[in-house]
Amino acid sequence: MSSSRFNTLLLPALLILFLVSHRALADEKKRAERDKALAEADSKAFEANMAAYEAVVRPFLEKHCISCHGPKKFKGDLALDLLDPDMKESTSASRWAVVRDKIEQGEMPPGKRPRPSAVEVEKALSWIRAEMKRARRNFTRRLQEIQGNKVPHELLFDPASRAKLAIFPRVRRHSPEIYESFRKEQAKGFDNLVGNPFTPDPRFLFKDMGAPKLDVPTTSQLLRNAVTILERQTGHTIEKGKLKPMIGSRKEFLRFVDPEKSLGREEMLLAISMQFKRTLGRAPKEAEQARFLKLMEKNVREAGRVAGVRYTLAAVYLLPETIFRWEVGGEVDNEGRTRLASLEIAHALAYALTDKRPPQWLLQEAENGALDGRAGVTAALDRMFEDERLARPRLLRFFHEFFQYNRATEVFKNPEDFKAHKARVLVSDTDNLVRWIIERDKDVLRELLTTDRAFVNTRYDKNKKSLVQHERKGEIHRSYSLPPDWKWTGEQPVRMPAGTRSGILTQPSWLVAWSMNQDNHAILRGKWVRERLLGNVVPDIPITVDAQLPHAPGKTLRERMGVTREKYCWQCHKLMNPVGLPFETFDHFGRWRARELGRPVDASGGIDLTGDKRIDKTLVTGAIDFLRKLSESERVEQVFVRHVFRYFTGRNENLGDGPSLRAAHKAYRESGGSFRALVSSVLSSDSFLLRTPAPKESERKVGFGTP
Repeated sequence: MSSSRFNTLLLPALLILFLVSHRALADEKKRAERDKALAEADSKAFEANMAAYEAVVRPFLEKHCISCHGPKKFKGDLALDLLDPDMKESTSASRWAVVRDKIEQGEMPPGKRPRPSAVEVEKALSWIRAEMKRARRNFTRRLQEIQGNKVPHELLFDPASRAKLAIFPRVRRHSPEIYESFRKEQAKGFDNLVGNPFTPDPRFLFKDMGAPKLDVPTTSQLLRNAVTILERQTGHTIEKGKLKPMIGSRKEFLRFVDPEKSLGREEMLLAISMQFKRTLGRAPKEAEQARFLKLMEKNVREAGRVAGVRYTLAAVYLLPETIFRWEVGGEVDNEGRTRLASLEIAHALAYALTDKRPPQWLLQEAENGALDGRAGVTAALDRMFEDERLARPRLLRFFHEFFQYNRATEVFKNPEDFKAHKARVLVSDTDNLVRWIIERDKDVLRELLTTDRAFVNTRYDKNKKSLVQHERKGEIHRSYSLPPDWKWTGEQPVRMPAGTRSGILTQPSWLVAWSMNQDNHAILRGKWVRERLLGNVVPDIPITVDAQLPHAPGKTLRERMGVTREKYCWQCHKLMNPVGLPFETFDHFGRWRARELGRPVDASGGIDLTGDKRIDKTLVTGAIDFLRKLSESERVEQVFVRHVFRYFTGRNENLGDGPSLRAAHKAYRESGGSFRALVSSVLSSDSFLLRTPAPKESERKVGFGTP
């Protein structure tokens, strides 16, 4: 290679290397300056937080906590006097997260000790939040449904209670179900090319809530979805200068990519408006029109007509409205409350009942102001309930989340022990029983707990809109303890043999869901009953306790559970054992039995320590007697109302929700036990429609630094 040619190649390379090096040095300088500024800000925040700890938090701990968690006592293996306040340079953040949660939930200090004032609590919590933020150690709190039980039941249903409504505005990511219906609607015919990036967040128990933030993989999938939909929506080829539509394209949008048709300002505005209505069900606002018009003009100019139109319209799929749902409200009234805007109400109602965006008529109602009053909301709910296609799926999922019988498919059973066991069929049967009870819509809770009917080997066929036989082969009916020669017919539900079954809790699906692989689990069942039906709270298992029952094949489960009567264990097990053992008349496959290990089954139990004198100290002889007495309890009925409230509002209740809960319970009673009336009352309540904006940041400061 000649020297001149070498120099010709070398000089540009050196120039590029110089420019890259220069840029790298400049970037390094900026990073150093940024790091210095961040270090200075962190140092100031650290000094402020440590000063606040000494002035505010340490006195709080000494006054309310250290007597049980300090040098003299060491409860819960937690010594707060030794807990390092510097969460960045130590490993203390996880323990501070426990302290935060216990204080927020009102668990600490214990109920018998003097309670700190609301101001003291807020100052302590504010410091923990500020230090966690500085240290970037913000442990996410689980929104546990059962935590709602810690709100005093008696106060919630006391008409004399005067607690004020306290519900902050919120923004939530769409649930996987909401996005799934949106995906199928927008990508009809090619939905296999568009994925759902949303999955339930395991940190949250409420299933209609997604993760509050978007990560990179989720964002990438959303972008791919948007581009794919627009590419198919405007798919075409050009043959002999003529546009030819492709399969799946939408004729009304092809005009905007047709080279034979003009694409001026008016056509661009029309395309934008059409995409908004198709995607969001509404026309773009004036500011949105202007922004998208400017974007389309730029894209068409720089990328060409087809790409410019596609990518501009695809951007509509990435607007916050397609990904998030928000309930913020407008102007604050004299009582410090704000009502959700009409469009917010329309979306909230639709998502609460249907997993789908509002139908066109509901959006029209919102625009016309029909949802501005409670009567209009109630009328809209009535219309939505009449549409079976809208109401049923989401209603059924409430019972999945409440009873959790669908967990039966997750519990491994040895098929050699009982070859007729088919968990998915059992779940389908219970689904159909729930549907049947809801359709009748009378004394719903009582029916759920006491019906002697069951659907056996059934599946709902969406095409035929009727029940069909789930599996042609097998002896699934044996799970229900029906005679071996029982034959399937379309006459469903089937009345169970006398004295064997009573409602959902004696369905094989529920019994399997709350069992072990090879044994019953009266403790798990008892915990479920205690928390779900009686509205109490069972403490978590201490980390120092081995919660395994002894392996003793010659003893019944009740006999093996005798170890739980030790004083240390019985403090918790007295809440679970008596309400779990009545289900011992069923084995771990959900089959009814009269004997265990050759001896008569002892299924006696009792109801006590509920906080309700009307049902406390009640003895029961078995599951049927137990569930009949629970079905007659007003407290159980009210606790059921609380769970309905949590599911359809997507949050735990607080004392300010008392009037809404009492009204919902009254609606349920006066309607003869109508689930529809109960849900309608919740969705038209102040708790659903109103918000109380949080104080401004300037009003919340407590005197120490926040980074």
